[in-house]
Amino acid sequence: MERNKFLVFCCAFVPGAGQMYLGMMKKGMAITTLFWGIVGAAILLELGVLCVFLPVVWFYSFFDTFNSARYNADQRLQMDYRFWEGLKNGGWVPKKVGMSGQISGKVPKFLGLGCIVLGIYSLYGSIIRPLFWRFDLPDWLYFILNRIPSFIVAVAIIGLGIYLLNRERMPKEAGDFIEYQEGHHE
Repeated sequence: MERNKFLVFCCAFVPGAGQMYLGMMKKGMAITTLFWGIVGAAILLELGVLCVFLPVVWFYSFFDTFNSARYNADQRLQMDYRFWEGLKNGGWVPKKVGMSGQISGKVPKFLGLGCIVLGIYSLYGSIIRPLFWRFDLPDWLYFILNRIPSFIVAVAIIGLGIYLLNRERMPKEAGDFIEYQEGHHE
């Protein structure tokens, strides 16, 4: 069934609604959950810096709606199924699969480290910093205490950049790609 292009356009403005209108319920719910999860975490943890990710999710949802609308209903259902299976199997994280089929141990470590940093940042902003304002401390110390969250975020961004730059320099495994040569079979 062909979908109304005007309604596709209108639904595309709400993260996940366009995908759901096109019949891709699992993908639409995942995008909606991600978008509102970020909003909820930013409010609950008092981490306004998380709102930086909202435009990324919104733009992805908006343009994915129009990309998905090009396909027929059966193709969209297959895409939705592959998306959900990939999401369940950890396909949303970069992985390095070896002979055992295990996800690389680095990804959970970085996610865990990110959660710890966000937790410390949240504790600092909601508990530690308000406690310091009760004491009569020098102005320069208040200045430093106010800048600690920005410093943590800046160090995390620099660390991510260094990691991404070094990741490209890592040697590729020799067994990743074998070029086909006619007549030479192993």
